[in-house]
Amino acid sequence: MPQVSVIVPVHNGSRYLDRALKSVLGQTLHDLELIVIDDGSSDNSAQLVEDLARHDKRISLLRRSVASGGPSIPKNMGLRAARSEYVCFLDQDDYYHPERLALLKEGLDKHPDWVAAFHDLQVVRGDEQPIGKTFLRDANFHALVQPHLHRTEGSDWNELERSFYIFQSIRFTALHTATVMIAPSRLLEDPPSFRKRFGGTDDADLWLRIGFQGKIGYLDRVLSYYRKHESNMSNNELVMKEWQLDMHEDNLLRGLARMTQQEQQAYRRKIADFRLTLAYLYRKAGQRKASLQECLHCIRGPLWPQAAREIVKLSLAR
Repeated sequence: MPQVSVIVPVHNGSRYLDRALKSVLGQTLHDLELIVIDDGSSDNSAQLVEDLARHDKRISLLRRSVASGGPSIPKNMGLRAARSEYVCFLDQDDYYHPERLALLKEGLDKHPDWVAAFHDLQVVRGDEQPIGKTFLRDANFHALVQPHLHRTEGSDWNELERSFYIFQSIRFTALHTATVMIAPSRLLEDPPSFRKRFGGTDDADLWLRIGFQGKIGYLDRVLSYYRKHESNMSNNELVMKEWQLDMHEDNLLRGLARMTQQEQQAYRRKIADFRLTLAYLYRKAGQRKASLQECLHCIRGPLWPQAAREIVKLSLAR
């Protein structure tokens, strides 16, 4: 049985796919399985995978004849096929540092109470030139997360307590598709799966559900690279905001019993911010009814002045 399973969903990804797959095959941890799910591609993605698989038996290719329309279905196919104790994910245009799998596996092996482990990543352009500092340093993660984090004795690892889930909810999830390794057998309360209803935020939904269930390890190193370019799904701002709002409302119901009144208020304010942003985006898109509905949701909350101003702008735009 392989020690780590890496799941790669692919849809017309031939431009960067070779780089992504070879970054997995070139890991210092050799004992792995690479599960590629071709999601109805019309380019030569599947052929590229088959060519590599002829020379490396660690690769398996699953194929869908028709595209699913989103990443959740192929990723769940990969989860069902995975045979290892630990599971990772990689998008078709991103890539790993050579030591990534070995380091994360070592951390999880030494801490059987951790449900997952993650690290920092570098955002890069299409030509692999870096953008900004790093994903987490640009978000001031290290300063903000201190109340939930402590350094593990005698190692470079940090442990994030169960209270980290509150940070994930109110601040940001911090985990990323290319930075996390999960231990599915330690997630018995809510086994890992990607929920299609949340579209392009299905991964953030899973990171919240993982954070809710136990401690997580964090290694302050850049061990993967996220390629930012014009075809990223996250470019559709209005649709992304709809998914994010739905995801956070679902998560609020999950977390209410664990949050203090102050934390609940902070989270509701964050959700109201999403609603007001959606109201603005709907107004700009000419969707007046949808814009008004989002404003009315906020009119009795702490952001009522902003909601009232948006309603006035909506009236003037008639």
